[in-house]
Order: sequence, then structure tokens, then C-alpha cells
Amino acid sequence: MKRALRMLCAAGAAALAAGGAAAQTPDGLEGEWKARITVKSGRQVDADLQLQATGGTWRTLFQNPNDPCVGIPTPMQWRRLESGAYELNFQPSKTLTGCRDTLITFQRVDATTLKGTSDAGAEIVLTRR
Repeated sequence: MKRALRMLCAAGAAALAAGGAAAQTPDGLEGEWKARITVKSGRQVDADLQLQATGGTWRTLFQNPNDPCVGIPTPMQWRRLESGAYELNFQPSKTLTGCRDTLITFQRVDATTLKGTSDAGAEIVLTRR
């Protein structure tokens, strides 16, 4: 659970970005998103994601005194894949040395929801605000 939260918190700080360009770019993720992270134990943590053209910032709304990578603003990059899925690359190592970057693929559930799973088994649901 700690590993999943660490990766998601660091990765998440970069994901919900400011901007309302989504209406101008139908395939884009630009705008503000809310994230709900569910780790294997069932514990849930929220995060905010602000996305712009191909990048953004993620911040998990949880801090762990034993893990400085959790809860810090995390830069991220995103891209749309040919399959229609989205790949989000959370880059906490750019904010704090020693934090591990995470690449997660998200599938569109509906017009305002994306869903993905981290390599640590945490489920992340992104909902456009």
C-alpha cells in the first residue's frame, strides 16, 4: 500500500491541470480532474490533477511523514495512444530526487471518466471537474 500511494501521490500531483481547453480539443485531457486512488487493501486516497496541452501537475491529497514523495506537487506528461487510451507519465523525480516515476495507461470509461491501474495494483479513476 505504501508503495502504491507513493507512486500515485508523486505521479498524481502532475495529472489534474488547469485549463478548460477540453472543449476545443475533443481528444485532449486539458482541464481540471479529480482522482480517486484505491490501493489493494481497499484504502482510498484522493488527488487533484491539472492538465494542459501535453503536461500538467498531480497532487495527492494525502501526506505520509515516512515518505516525502507522497503529497508533493508532481509534474507529468500525457499523450493519446493510437488505441484511444491515454498514457500518463508521472514524474515526481523532477520535484524530489529519489522519487520513482510511474507510467500508467488510462482507458476512457465515458466522456468525463478515465480508469487505469498502476504497476503496484492501485486502481485510479480520473473524473473531469
